[in-house]
Amino acid sequence: MAIEKNVYREAAKIYDIIYEKNQPMPDIPFYRDYAKLQCGENGEKGEILELGCGTGRVTLALAKEGFHIAGLDLSQQMLNVFSEKLDVEVAKEQGLAERVEIIHGNMANFSIGRKFALIIAPFRAFQSVTAREDIENVFFCVREHLTDDGIFIVNVFNPYANPLDSSWCRAEEFIGETVDEQTDIRIARYECREKIDTVNQIIYPYLAYNMTYPDGHVERLVEPLQMKYYYSPQLRAEVKKSGLVVIEEFSWYDKSPPGGNEIILLCKR
Repeated sequence: MAIEKNVYREAAKIYDIIYEKNQPMPDIPFYRDYAKLQCGENGEKGEILELGCGTGRVTLALAKEGFHIAGLDLSQQMLNVFSEKLDVEVAKEQGLAERVEIIHGNMANFSIGRKFALIIAPFRAFQSVTAREDIENVFFCVREHLTDDGIFIVNVFNPYANPLDSSWCRAEEFIGETVDEQTDIRIARYECREKIDTVNQIIYPYLAYNMTYPDGHVERLVEPLQMKYYYSPQLRAEVKKSGLVVIEEFSWYDKSPPGGNEIILLCKR
């Protein structure tokens, strides 16, 4: 049986411990600014759709600011964690439940039945789509769900070399350790860059987590991934082919000019 990639089936339960609490991303203010621009200060002008919402890191942050937002993700395991977090937050804040919609779905094949003033695919979520037809379908679905003056924000990493080659590959190596303060579980993180397909521009890493429990026993979780990589002109070409236009490009969430670690494109119909 083929191994599912990019689903975060195994690591969903520890994802927030690692990537939200201990390595918070600096992108929330960036998305909040565009949410206010597109949807109004209190969300009165339109709604937001997040593609690849995972455990709700961005979705919940924007909902707490008063915006109406739908979060879509392929991983039911990640959405289960999201639902649990939402239940906790709803108990604290009246009206929050009405502002959040969780959707189990594929960003390459979705139909929600309404249009959004802002659609976002934060921190490299779009790169999990690797098949040619699926890539085109993502942009088609986005176009179908954008309001006439809506904005689509897509973010991918900027390859450190042009072109990337087999030198990208490397054996499994230790990349850091996290301790969950609530459970005292020690999580050692590893990354392996297994292979690269330079023709189709797809990398195949896996992430591994060795979890050491207080009683000393160790559990190992492995998440296989595959990611399509782009250079800025290529991603711009994909946008143009879809019938959208690029209106701005940044390389970080402080709106740094192109050429840095990330490629962040703002697109309109």
